[in-house]
Amino acid sequence: MTASDTTAPAISFAGATRTFPARRGAPVTAVDDVTLDIAEGGITGVIGWSGAGKSTLVRLVNALELPTSGTVTVRGRVTTELSERGLAELRREVGMIFQQFALMSSRTVAGNVGYPLAVAGWSREARRARVAELLEFVGLADLAGRYPARLSGGQKQRVGIARALATSPSILLADEATSALDPQTTREVLDLLRRVNRELGTTVVVITHEMEVVADICDRVVVMEAGRVIESGDVHDVFAAPSHPATQRFVRGVLQDVPAPDTLARLASRHPGRLVTVAVGGAAEDGDDTAQDAVARIPAAHGVRSTVVHGGIRELGGRPVGSLTLSLTGDDDAVAAAVAELSAVARVTDPRQPDTTAGTTATPSTSTERPA
Repeated sequence: MTASDTTAPAISFAGATRTFPARRGAPVTAVDDVTLDIAEGGITGVIGWSGAGKSTLVRLVNALELPTSGTVTVRGRVTTELSERGLAELRREVGMIFQQFALMSSRTVAGNVGYPLAVAGWSREARRARVAELLEFVGLADLAGRYPARLSGGQKQRVGIARALATSPSILLADEATSALDPQTTREVLDLLRRVNRELGTTVVVITHEMEVVADICDRVVVMEAGRVIESGDVHDVFAAPSHPATQRFVRGVLQDVPAPDTLARLASRHPGRLVTVAVGGAAEDGDDTAQDAVARIPAAHGVRSTVVHGGIRELGGRPVGSLTLSLTGDDDAVAAAVAELSAVARVTDPRQPDTTAGTTATPSTSTERPA
């Protein structure tokens, strides 16, 4: 199942606010008037600096926190309208995996995975069959009798994923699930989350401060700052043309496609031509004449020598995103004509001048978020 298979969102926030009383001073608003739909059957990344409100947003989804005002609707049920029994039923439909795994050290791998089933009243025989199925799915069938102390970080997280899937939840929340893992193990865990989404049809919400994680597996991204949603949309569209300074900073960290000032100074000293940066994958591209094609074709057509001196491009959703910085050498009029024609099919900027169309670098939020 994909997000396009249904029009009803899996999760819907409508003016949702969560405020906590402070021991001293004014109350702290961790989530501030958020209105947002999270699509059924997709993978959505929620990203922001520390204190942005991400973890509180997650706790509103599984009803561990209830909104102070506004509403949170999970698969058609408004959390503030549910009885204690209704809340318990909702939480069984929302699986959760954590940064620090949260495994019970006194239970084996099988015991950890089977614990939610025991709480839900499953028979011993049914639990055994379900646990075996889940451990096979996450690639740990041979470790059922091992205790958490003898597992690697990646293995512990796989156990956490298996446990979160025990009761077949329709939604899986991953709160900084890869932050404690090395790059190779992170890749393996992200691949497993992708399988959970594609093979089981589970709606996955990934809470992270790492834009690389969003770029790797998410369909859509939500950017938060100081408790508010400041930008959201298709991952490719947000990466190609981020509108908010905080989003621009995240994107630059992933793509690393724009030369830093010291790098730019070195490039200018080595390449005497005119330096221009051409965006790849943005909304300005028209028809089949993509920016990558234009970079190769247009300068040559004007008798201008074009050299790629810096850049970074990656594929998101089957489409390229990034930029290329070029040194254009030739007659001044020919160079100007080539730049004008390039500008008709892509966003072209002078890397030595502030890009007023893309905003400026943001500083991290200093707002306070209640720990999850």
